[in-house]
Amino acid sequence: MPLLQPPSDDLRPSDLTYTHAYNSIVSRVRRRGGQGSGGVVILAGTDVDGLLAARILASLFKNDDVPYRLVPVGGYAELEARKDEALASEELHTLILLSLGSLLTLSSYFDLPPAVNLHIIDSHRPWNLQNLYGFDVEVGDDGQGGTGEGRIWVWGDGDEYSEAMDNVRKSWEALEYEPSDSGSSDDDDSEDDDASEDEPEEEEDEDDEDERDGEEEGANGESSRQARKRRKGGSQEPRPKKRKENDDKPRKLPRAVRDAHYDRIQRYYETGTSYGQSVALTVYLLATVLERADNDILWYAILAVTHQYIASRIDRERYEGYQAIFQDEVVRLNHDSLGPGGVKAPNPDDRSIARSEELRFMLFRHWNLYEAMLHSGYVAGRLGIWKEKGRKKLQGLLAKMGFSLQQCQQSWAHMDMELKRKLPEKLDSIAPEYGLIELSYPSFTRAYGFQLSSLSAADAVEVISSLLDIAVGVRLEVDRQGGKGGGEWFGGTTRWNVGTREAEASKGDGKENVDPNDRGEDGPDGTQAEKKKEDWHVTNFWIAYDACDDIALIRHSLPLAMTLHRSIIRAGSALLDKTIIRTLRTFRLAILKEGPDLRLFSHPATLSRLALWLVDATRDRWAEKLAKQAGNGGKVKALPFVVACLNEDKGTYSVVGVTGAPEFGDVRKNKFGLAFQQAAEESGAGAKHDMFDTSVVEVAQEDLQQFIESLHLRSG
Repeated sequence: MPLLQPPSDDLRPSDLTYTHAYNSIVSRVRRRGGQGSGGVVILAGTDVDGLLAARILASLFKNDDVPYRLVPVGGYAELEARKDEALASEELHTLILLSLGSLLTLSSYFDLPPAVNLHIIDSHRPWNLQNLYGFDVEVGDDGQGGTGEGRIWVWGDGDEYSEAMDNVRKSWEALEYEPSDSGSSDDDDSEDDDASEDEPEEEEDEDDEDERDGEEEGANGESSRQARKRRKGGSQEPRPKKRKENDDKPRKLPRAVRDAHYDRIQRYYETGTSYGQSVALTVYLLATVLERADNDILWYAILAVTHQYIASRIDRERYEGYQAIFQDEVVRLNHDSLGPGGVKAPNPDDRSIARSEELRFMLFRHWNLYEAMLHSGYVAGRLGIWKEKGRKKLQGLLAKMGFSLQQCQQSWAHMDMELKRKLPEKLDSIAPEYGLIELSYPSFTRAYGFQLSSLSAADAVEVISSLLDIAVGVRLEVDRQGGKGGGEWFGGTTRWNVGTREAEASKGDGKENVDPNDRGEDGPDGTQAEKKKEDWHVTNFWIAYDACDDIALIRHSLPLAMTLHRSIIRAGSALLDKTIIRTLRTFRLAILKEGPDLRLFSHPATLSRLALWLVDATRDRWAEKLAKQAGNGGKVKALPFVVACLNEDKGTYSVVGVTGAPEFGDVRKNKFGLAFQQAAEESGAGAKHDMFDTSVVEVAQEDLQQFIESLHLRSG
C-alpha cells in the first residue's frame, strides 16, 4: 500500500507524494477514454473538513476534465450501501474516501475488483496499521499483472514517519510476519527468561529502542549461552549441526518480546482518538504543487483549519504552524491595488483575502457586541455568564471600557465607529482584570466586493457548520431582519427557511419543519418518514456545499448560526444553573431529558458543540478543584465530559464524550471511543456505533443507566 508524503524539498526521488497519486488518477481516466462519471467516485464524510476537501478536489478535477461522482456519506451503515453501489459499477476504476475510513481495514472491507484503486484522505487518528504498513499489489485489467504499485493509496501527513511511529511499525511487522509454526512451545518457554533482558521498555511514551535488533541479539545470545552450558557439562551429543540447520529457518519470537510488541500496538490504539492534518489542507497542498492554487481553494483550506481550531481538534501551536503556511500563500496570491493616498480602492469584484486578528466573540461583525460576548465559550467560562453575577461582570467590563450598554446592543454595523476602532486597545488594557487574557488569535478575512465588506474565517465556519447540521430537518425560529423586539414589522422572529433549491425539494418531501408528532401516512411504523429523516444530512451537505461560494446564502444563514448559539447558551446555562451535572469519579455527566431544544441536540454534531461549551464554561473551576484534590504538586491531565440527549422519536439517547484540556487552547486525545465500545459490550446495552467519530454513540433509552455505570467503572 503506497504511503504518500506531503510535498517537500528534502524528499528522495523514490518517495511517493500526493502528486504521484493524483497523476495516477488522471492517467487512469485518460487510458479509459469515453467513460462516464462513474469511473471516479468520491465518498465524502458529512463534516466541514470533508465538505471543503470535496470542493477543492472537485475544482482540480474540473480543470483536468476528470469526470467524477460525489456522494456524501453520514455513517458506517450508509458507507456500506454506497460502497456496494459504487463497486457494482463496471465503469469504476478509482474510489476516493474523504474524511472517513482511517479505522477500517480497507483491504478486507472494500472487496476491490481487479484494477480498481482506492485513495484515502482522512484526518481521523489513529490509523488502522494494516492500512499504513500492509501489502496489496495492483493487478491489471486481465488479472495477470499491473503497475506493481499498491491498490490502496494512503495520503499521510508526514507524522507516519516519526520516530514513535517507526517503533510502532517495527512492532506491527514483527507480529504480522512472525513465523506461525517454527520452534516448539518448550523452546519458547526456555527462551523467555533470557529474552526478557531485551524486551522493549513499556513506558507510557513511545519507545526509542529497535525491538527487532534486540530480538535478534537476544536469540543469538541465548544460543551461545546454551552451547557454553552444554560444553561445560561435558555433553558430547552432535547438536551443533542440528542447531545450524534450524538457524537457517525463521524463528518465532520469544514470548516476552512478543508481548512487548503487542503492548506497544495496544498502547497506540488505546491512547485515544485525535486529528491529524486537515483533509482540505492535504488537497490544497496538492493544488500548490500542481500550480492550480487560487483564492477560492485557499479560502476553503483556511476554513477547514479554522474549524479544526475552534472545534478543539488541534491545539494553538499546530494552528499557528498552519497559519504561517497560509500567510505565505495569502501574500503570494493577493496583491493589494492601492489608490491615491495609499488607500485601497473599492472594487465590486474584490475577492481578496487578508490577515486579521480574530476576537473570540461569536459572529460579532453580524450581531451586536453584547450578544457576541455573551455567547462566547471563552467569556462564559471566565465570567460565569449563566449566573446573574456573571452577566453583571460582563456589563461592568463594558462600562469600564467606556462602552454604554445601549451602544453595545446596537448591531455592529451601526455601532459608533470610534468605539469599534478603540475596542482592541481597550480589551488589551482592561479585560485581563477579568481573567480574559487570550481574547484574540491570528486569522483571515475575505472581501466580497459591495455584497459584504468582509467575512472572517471563523464566521464563515460557523455558518457552514450550522447549515451542515440543521439547514433542514429541525423546526427553528430565527430573528427577523429589522431589529430586536420590534414586533412583526420591525423585527421579531420567523420560521427558518433556507430557501435553496435543495431545501424546497426536501420541503416537498416533508423533510423541513417537520411536526415531531406527525408519523406520516406510511403506516403505523412510519418507515417512510424515518427514511426521510435519514436523508436530511445529505440535503444539508448539498446546501452547505453551495454556500461555500454563495455569499448571499451565507448572509441569509447568519441568523441560523445565531439561533444555534442561543440554544447552546440556553441549554448549557440550564444545566449549570440547576446543578444537573453530576461529578463522577472519572468524568462529568450531563443528561438532557426535557426542554425546548431537545430535538436540536439529538443531533450528534450540535450535542458535541454543547459539550465543548460546557467544558469551556467549567474549565477553570473544574481544573482548580481537581488540582486541590490531587494535593501538592498534583497535575490535572484532562477534563472528560459526557453529555447525553434524549431522542423522543427513536426512544434512544445520543451520547457524546469530549476530553477537555486544563489550559485553554490545548487539546487532549479523546479516550471515549474505545470506552464506549467496551461499556456497551460489558453492560449488554443496546448501542449503535454508526458515526465516523468514535466518541459518539446511540444508546437505547432503557439501557442508558447501565451503560453509564459500566462506562464509569471502565474509564477508571
